[in-house]
Amino acid sequence: MRLPRWLFVTLNIYALMLAVIMIWPFLQMVLTSVTSDVVFPPRYFSLTGWANVHWDSYFRTMLVSLRIGFWATVLVIAICLPAAYAIERRRFRGRSALGALIFVPAIFPTITYGIAIGVYLALYAIELKGSFPLVILATATWTIPLVVRTIQGSLATTDVVYEEAALVMGANPIHTFFRVTLPLIAPGVITAGAIAFTSAATNFTVPWLMGSVEKPVVIFIWEDIGKLGFTPQTAIQVLVMQIVILGIVQTLFVVFRKQFRGAFA
Repeated sequence: MRLPRWLFVTLNIYALMLAVIMIWPFLQMVLTSVTSDVVFPPRYFSLTGWANVHWDSYFRTMLVSLRIGFWATVLVIAICLPAAYAIERRRFRGRSALGALIFVPAIFPTITYGIAIGVYLALYAIELKGSFPLVILATATWTIPLVVRTIQGSLATTDVVYEEAALVMGANPIHTFFRVTLPLIAPGVITAGAIAFTSAATNFTVPWLMGSVEKPVVIFIWEDIGKLGFTPQTAIQVLVMQIVILGIVQTLFVVFRKQFRGAFA
């Protein structure tokens, strides 16, 4: 169906406005990182802020965030992949209820789960407070709905006939899943992993509420903002964090570009 010209132009303007709104925070960080004051438009350009960042401490906390992102991603994929497969491919009593319950974490704010876990720890396992495994477990919880939905969508668009053919040819279900199903849904799994990694590596609320012993980079930046206010120095820290984390995600897509090319061919 051909859209009227006025509607086509309107939709394009609307899409452009949304793109500007989405990219503006990043552009603001870039502008602020090369100025000596925080105003718009910038008045004085300077690279002094880059020399004022405590890079050793900063990259030490960045490494903690990357570790949290990696292990939270591994955990959430291990949980959500079989869950998404069961919901999409199997028919069983309570299937609809399970599908609804999985999305409960998306309904409530992250702080709800952080406080609930904190109360449980205070009552039964205070010695685990701030431990790295606990932070990973709590951080992974919030991403479960997004990861399940992403993998489930990939399964829904994959023809089940390939799995049935493998089973008819004598392959067992586990072999079929790893040799047939998983390669077919690889783009969805990689996308889900990217979502989980980005969310976990940049999560502030959960590590802060859990009293993380190892300080992630977002808490490091937050403490600097508390001491210095929003300055070019803190803008640089946010900018570098975005570049590192998004760079890792982009690298994943480049490495697995053949799978995505097959998915969208």
